[in-house]
Amino acid sequence: MAGVFINYRTGDGAEAAVLLDEQLKEVFGPENVFRDRRTTQPGVHFPPELWRHLESCGVLLVLIGPNWLSLCDTDGRRRIDVPGDYVHDEIQRALAWRKTVIPVLIDSARLPTKKQLPADIAELTERQFMQLRVPYAHLDLPVITEALRSHVPVRRPEPQPDPRPAPPAFGAPQPGAYSTYDGCAVSNGSGNAIVNQNRDAQSGDRQ
Repeated sequence: MAGVFINYRTGDGAEAAVLLDEQLKEVFGPENVFRDRRTTQPGVHFPPELWRHLESCGVLLVLIGPNWLSLCDTDGRRRIDVPGDYVHDEIQRALAWRKTVIPVLIDSARLPTKKQLPADIAELTERQFMQLRVPYAHLDLPVITEALRSHVPVRRPEPQPDPRPAPPAFGAPQPGAYSTYDGCAVSNGSGNAIVNQNRDAQSGDRQ
């Protein structure tokens, strides 16, 4: 799957992730866009499924909201620094695997500096970013979609059935035409009926 993987922080960018997911799956197909809460089925062992999709994707979109860097856990540690943080680990693996990584700045967010990030994901600051302003999503989403077209296969629409009726089989009677059975009227093409008497005269010979 040379698709798109949406990386986002719960509590900072979740709404934008849904907007982006809805837009991209319409263009590229839901099978080519990964967003954890839509794609992962209930009961699935989450980590292996997550890394499988990340490894097979072509592009990682890192959604960065205004509070992306400052959100902390219950111990007061920045989430981005906590071991096992999925946002951090997805970025780190995508960079290590040389994926196309695109920061997407949400609303008024700014791209962090190298000093603000853990060293193993500091390279994120060297990637050209895009912008998604939620109130102006109708303007920004098409720009993001267009940028992804060179990385992700576009879903081709399924062929639609032809609404026109199928033509009649060769030799089948046309609507309004007469049958050619014995003793029945047949059309001579002028709209007048001619009665076929040939075999009708012989029908009385059968006992």
